[in-house]
Amino acid sequence: MQVDVPERARSSATSQDIRDLVLRLARENPAWGYRRVHGELCRLGHHISQATVRRILRAGRCGPAPRKADTSWRAFLRAQAGGLLTCDFFHVDTIFLRRLYVLFVMEAGTRRVHVLGVTAHPDGAWTAQQARNLFMDLGDRISSFRFLIRDRDAKFTGVLDGISPARA
Repeated sequence: MQVDVPERARSSATSQDIRDLVLRLARENPAWGYRRVHGELCRLGHHISQATVRRILRAGRCGPAPRKADTSWRAFLRAQAGGLLTCDFFHVDTIFLRRLYVLFVMEAGTRRVHVLGVTAHPDGAWTAQQARNLFMDLGDRISSFRFLIRDRDAKFTGVLDGISPARA
């Protein structure tokens, strides 16, 4: 005859399956600390304390999680810099009080700047043509660029998206 014993009344020893699961979660997710592993275990329906998780990790020789995983915009740009082109306009006021707009593109990985053109009246068609000229000048190197970062200026039309490096 088997008696159902409530789960809380059982011995305090943690089962080997739970220990294996804790160690597996820590191995597969090295940026997680014991608190995050504990939270995931609770979500999976395993109710053990944070202290128990910490003891299991310490006994399994899993070191502490890194203090801060760098998931910032700066880290993303650093990792993806070789595949990024950035473009924008700046203006120059001449001695004759005329304003000229300069379109430039920068390769983020090398910080090489390409001045594409200067005009007094930039529009979408002019901008798209300058981008086409740049992509032709880059030739085979264009395949190494995956992203074009730009602002939402009206001069950057949908045509520019159609000729972006990812599609070239």
